[in-house]
Amino acid sequence: MKLKLTPTQNLCVGYLESGFELIQLGEQFYFVKGRRRQKVLPKTLDALIDRGALCTEQGNYKLTQEFVAHRKKLREGVKPVHH
Repeated sequence: MKLKLTPTQNLCVGYLESGFELIQLGEQFYFVKGRRRQKVLPKTLDALIDRGALCTEQGNYKLTQEFVAHRKKLREGVKPVHH
Protein backbone atom coordinates (compact mmCIF):
# COMPACT_ATOMS: atom_id res chain seq x y z
CA MET A 1 0.00 0.00 0.00
CA LYS A 2 1.51 3.29 -1.09
CA LEU A 3 -0.32 6.01 0.71
CA LYS A 4 0.62 9.65 0.30
CA LEU A 5 -1.07 11.89 2.80
CA THR A 6 -1.01 15.66 3.03
CA PRO A 7 0.40 17.20 6.23
CA THR A 8 -3.16 17.93 7.37
CA GLN A 9 -4.24 14.34 6.74
CA ASN A 10 -1.17 13.08 8.61
CA LEU A 11 -2.09 15.34 11.52
CA CYS A 12 -5.59 13.84 11.58
CA VAL A 13 -4.15 10.32 11.62
CA GLY A 14 -1.89 11.38 14.50
CA TYR A 15 -4.90 12.57 16.48
CA LEU A 16 -6.62 9.22 16.01
CA GLU A 17 -3.45 7.27 16.84
CA SER A 18 -3.01 9.24 20.06
CA GLY A 19 -6.49 8.48 21.38
CA PHE A 20 -8.60 11.40 20.18
CA GLU A 21 -12.22 10.60 19.39
CA LEU A 22 -13.80 12.03 16.26
CA ILE A 23 -17.23 13.54 16.87
CA GLN A 24 -19.74 15.52 14.83
CA LEU A 25 -21.55 18.52 16.24
CA GLY A 26 -24.08 19.80 13.74
CA GLU A 27 -22.29 20.09 10.41
CA GLN A 28 -18.81 20.32 11.97
CA PHE A 29 -16.37 17.54 12.96
CA TYR A 30 -13.93 17.70 15.89
CA PHE A 31 -11.19 15.58 17.41
CA VAL A 32 -11.85 15.47 21.15
CA LYS A 33 -9.74 14.22 24.05
CA GLY A 34 -10.58 15.42 27.53
CA ARG A 35 -11.07 19.18 27.31
CA ARG A 36 -9.05 19.50 24.11
CA ARG A 37 -10.94 19.92 20.85
CA GLN A 38 -9.58 20.36 17.31
CA LYS A 39 -11.78 21.20 14.32
CA VAL A 40 -11.42 19.08 11.15
CA LEU A 41 -12.92 19.69 7.73
CA PRO A 42 -15.31 17.10 6.27
CA LYS A 43 -13.31 17.15 2.99
CA THR A 44 -10.21 16.02 4.92
CA LEU A 45 -12.14 13.09 6.37
CA ASP A 46 -13.50 12.24 2.91
CA ALA A 47 -9.96 12.23 1.49
CA LEU A 48 -8.80 9.86 4.25
CA ILE A 49 -11.72 7.53 3.51
CA ASP A 50 -10.97 7.65 -0.23
CA ARG A 51 -7.32 6.71 0.44
CA GLY A 52 -8.33 3.74 2.59
CA ALA A 53 -6.98 5.18 5.83
CA LEU A 54 -10.28 5.82 7.55
CA CYS A 55 -13.60 4.01 7.70
CA THR A 56 -16.90 4.42 9.47
CA GLU A 57 -18.08 1.65 11.72
CA GLN A 58 -21.44 1.97 13.47
CA GLY A 59 -21.32 5.72 12.89
CA ASN A 60 -17.81 6.08 14.35
CA TYR A 61 -14.74 6.99 12.35
CA LYS A 62 -11.68 4.84 12.88
CA LEU A 63 -8.43 3.95 11.15
CA THR A 64 -8.68 0.88 8.93
CA GLN A 65 -6.76 -2.22 9.97
CA GLU A 66 -4.92 -2.16 6.64
CA PHE A 67 -3.79 1.41 7.23
CA VAL A 68 -2.66 0.69 10.81
CA ALA A 69 -0.63 -2.29 9.51
CA HIS A 70 0.82 -0.07 6.77
CA ARG A 71 1.90 2.59 9.30
CA LYS A 72 3.43 -0.05 11.57
CA LYS A 73 5.38 -1.49 8.64
CA LEU A 74 6.65 1.97 7.70
CA ARG A 75 7.79 2.64 11.28
CA GLU A 76 9.61 -0.69 11.48
CA GLY A 77 11.39 0.08 8.21
CA VAL A 78 12.84 3.33 9.58
CA LYS A 79 15.95 2.59 11.60
CA PRO A 80 17.53 5.35 13.69
CA VAL A 81 20.93 6.52 12.50
CA HIS A 82 23.57 6.62 15.22
CA HIS A 83 26.49 9.03 14.78
